[in-house]
Amino acid sequence: MNRSLDTLFLWLVLVAVAAPGCAGWKKPSCSFWPFGKVSDTVPGITPPPERMRQIRQMASQAARQGPAEQQRVAAELAEMYPNQRDPLIRGEIVRAAGSLSGPAAIALLREGLKDSDPDVRVLACRSLGKLGGPEASLALRETLGSDTDPDVRLAAARALGETRDPQAVASLGAALEDRDPAMQYRAVGSLRQVAPVDLGNDVERWRHYVRGEPPPPEKPFSLTETLRGMF
Repeated sequence: MNRSLDTLFLWLVLVAVAAPGCAGWKKPSCSFWPFGKVSDTVPGITPPPERMRQIRQMASQAARQGPAEQQRVAAELAEMYPNQRDPLIRGEIVRAAGSLSGPAAIALLREGLKDSDPDVRVLACRSLGKLGGPEASLALRETLGSDTDPDVRLAAARALGETRDPQAVASLGAALEDRDPAMQYRAVGSLRQVAPVDLGNDVERWRHYVRGEPPPPEKPFSLTETLRGMF
């Protein structure tokens, strides 16, 4: 008991000595605080939000320059990509590549399609759709046919429509056979963008088209059938 009283008395003395030079306990800069000022940054390490901002700025500046500068920045991002453990930063890199042109950007996005994180692969699909062109279309067709994540496949199907590449008809036609209604809907939407005809939203008519068969006549609109399909 006496030892506890002695300890309490010692603390009171220390507080009394420190009080004149300290405006309050809430200030971490107070000289009495034994650990000094608290900081949420680590010397020599750039926080992820700041790193992502830098990547966006790099790509934005390069996008306003010529092909040579865009190729240089894309190569720099490609060199940076495999060293990033944070999927948010890897995702920001592949997102940035979508605003650049040239072989280096396509090569980087192909690596993004193989990322272990499906969210990064989704972003890679979106960037390839934004870039367009035969190489982007080929990479997306391969992803649509091979990736096992439904969100990635949906992103690839959507991006194929954005490429406007007629070569995507066969791959999107295969996606019509998917059991997932969301994939069927997405494939139809993209077929309407890449095919030379527009067969509306009728999945069966599109199935005939991609098989090279004459599409059946368009069904007349039926409110009853539409409501039944919704429920």
